[in-house]
Amino acid sequence: MERFKNKRVHLIGIQGVSMGPLAKVLADKYGAVVTGSDKTTTGENSENVHGADYVIRTAAAHDDNPEVAEAKRLGIPVLERAEVWGMIMREYPDTICIAGTHGKSTTTAMTAQIFIEARLDPSVMVGATFPLIGGNHRLGDSGYFIAESDEYSNSFRFFTPRVAVILNIEYDHPDFYADFHAYESAFGRFAASAETVIDSFDAAAVADFDLKVPGAHNRKNAAAAAAVARFYGIDDAVIRRALEAFTGVQRRFEYKGELNGARFYDDYAHHPTELAAALTAAKELPHTRVIAAFQPHTYTRTKALLGDFADALKLADTALLTEIYAAREDDVYGVSSRDLAALVPGSEYCATLTETAAKLRELAKPGDIVLSIGAGDVTQLWGLCQ
Repeated sequence: MERFKNKRVHLIGIQGVSMGPLAKVLADKYGAVVTGSDKTTTGENSENVHGADYVIRTAAAHDDNPEVAEAKRLGIPVLERAEVWGMIMREYPDTICIAGTHGKSTTTAMTAQIFIEARLDPSVMVGATFPLIGGNHRLGDSGYFIAESDEYSNSFRFFTPRVAVILNIEYDHPDFYADFHAYESAFGRFAASAETVIDSFDAAAVADFDLKVPGAHNRKNAAAAAAVARFYGIDDAVIRRALEAFTGVQRRFEYKGELNGARFYDDYAHHPTELAAALTAAKELPHTRVIAAFQPHTYTRTKALLGDFADALKLADTALLTEIYAAREDDVYGVSSRDLAALVPGSEYCATLTETAAKLRELAKPGDIVLSIGAGDVTQLWGLCQ
């Protein structure tokens, strides 16, 4: 992309899961001089955009963001993160975009592992750390680009894939989509942008594979990855070898170690269906009890899906509910994790992660499985429990 070659590009939200890789691609592939800011680390200041040729913002940086506002005042082009990824993808003849409410990161990584095993040297962008590629992006020398495609803020509207994969559609992001119809319609437009859509997967297709990642949901993810590989003519022996070697991505039922003899896992689940899948996977493993420490993510999602979250948490033998992780929202919705705890018999509300960790240290015993679950800073629980 000539427009970014040797230009100064400023990224707002540079610590974001796909913003950091974007910064590296712009620098390494196009020679851009990249600067960045992030609300949680460096802070945001209008002066940061001075001298920039382009400003790229994360979906959470709205028009009232001081750096966005200053860039617009100065006439500096302000681009969306997904918009720039879409520009990069259009340089590749074979773009494979993997979308869905659940399973995007794992399926993207599984697909990448197959293509790498087949020596097709793909470029990859995935929304989680993937050990095989040493991070969450990879620049290959072939025409293949395998990309996780996020529906939040309708980000995937910028993508024009050759092959689109739709894993599932279940209402999420009530802060952006008014209802299920609006949410489903966004996926419909995404599908219409692709040459080929793969949205039917035969889980018997991988039934005899010896997967290292547990759960029926991961067998479905593997079936989707296999379907993509078969579409491209990759040999079944290669598919099997790659999927049976796949050990997962960070924060997807990630084993952390032992706590008082209990096995401790960390999972990113933040939707009721994902929460139920993680707990069901845990119950498939040998265990005495499954203890879940859950941190709901965003007030709008918690309020809209409160009953579904409660039903999912009932799968655990013991549930600890720490307070809602606000993310991009303000606490103005009249909902708390206390409301969720009230719907789950035997559960306990813990106001802070420190309190939650103390309770886990008290509860965990040999034979138990402990899970820290959520998309926020609940991932710190493992460290706090030490």
